[in-house]
Amino acid sequence: MVVNDIAAQSANEVVNEITTAGGIAIADHHTVTTPEGGVALAEQARDAFGAVHIVINNAGVNRAAEFADMTPESGPELFDEMIAVHLLGPCHVLWPLWPAMVEQGYGRVVNVASSAVWGLRGQAVYAACKAGMMGLTRTLGREGRYHGVQVNCVLPWAVTDKNPDRSGEEFGSIIEAHMRPENVAPAVVWLAHQDCPATGELFTVDGPRMARLAWIATQGHTDLDPTPECYRDQWDQVMDLSEYTVPTSTNDHMRNSVMPHFNLPIK
Repeated sequence: MVVNDIAAQSANEVVNEITTAGGIAIADHHTVTTPEGGVALAEQARDAFGAVHIVINNAGVNRAAEFADMTPESGPELFDEMIAVHLLGPCHVLWPLWPAMVEQGYGRVVNVASSAVWGLRGQAVYAACKAGMMGLTRTLGREGRYHGVQVNCVLPWAVTDKNPDRSGEEFGSIIEAHMRPENVAPAVVWLAHQDCPATGELFTVDGPRMARLAWIATQGHTDLDPTPECYRDQWDQVMDLSEYTVPTSTNDHMRNSVMPHFNLPIK
């Protein structure tokens, strides 16, 4: 296993834990924010272990800020850093590894997003980047499935900072008791396992709870001569969640969610 972190001490500590438990691991300190860093990481992995079969994209950085506080002066720099780590980072890592996975006919990729995508104040940039990771997962899942490469995404909820007193928080007792990284890890391991059947899927992993996260489409309201007023008047139908489809791809969405409402034959 290759443990990548630009913070040398953090990577070395994880390597020590793995080797102490009887595993084999080495540390890598290249940044994933550049294509060159991704290539260097891939080369080190191949030099140490030969073929690469599993990639877990867990690099992250957080710069919490209210959206209104992201001025034209400070906003671009904040956005650039977050995008470089969270969204481009996985691409930089996978670009040099993906062709080999396709050629060998096997690969497991686990992308790590965040429960912040549900909507969390002060996390606009972070949540946007993590939502991008979800879209990347869906597409790579489609592209990789023809070559034995499975790609899935987890949205973990776990805390590593033990210092704050959370006794007064709404979920404080649950966080303290259950929302730990070691309770999230088994879900990641399962998704990286050769027996896992899923690909292109999203999973919320709330400590010891794993659940499929699906993008759905309601039945909605169809009007072949639409006006703003028709949607206003049928708003309850647009929003009604009692009937819905779960598209597995863009084509599936068109085929099963959209086309039936136009009463046209599907070719």
